[in-house]
Amino acid sequence: MEVQIKAKGLPTAKYLRNHANRRIRAALGRFGQAVQSVTVRLSDVNGPRGGADKLARIVVQLKNRSLVMEEIGADMREAIDRLADRVQYKVACQMDRLIRAQRRQVLIPIPIQAAD
Repeated sequence: MEVQIKAKGLPTAKYLRNHANRRIRAALGRFGQAVQSVTVRLSDVNGPRGGADKLARIVVQLKNRSLVMEEIGADMREAIDRLADRVQYKVACQMDRLIRAQRRQVLIPIPIQAAD
């Protein structure tokens, strides 16, 4: 799984990139090869004015679809943590849906003709 983390306009960008990398890898590591790549963008929307303006955005590329999620908050670390929890849940739901679809394809009943 390839993880790219881009931080823009944040004074503690290196620390936040490391934190995001650890949280995302921990959240998505169990899905193995199903997750092809992850891009995380961290930014401060309002700049130095403060407030709930820290934006964490993630794009998860699965084998056959993409997931895009955002989280906004006053503290970037908390926004990253919430985003990691949400994306883990959403990827798990997508994987369950894929597994159920594959099982339905396998369990298609085959009609049996009665012997005359």
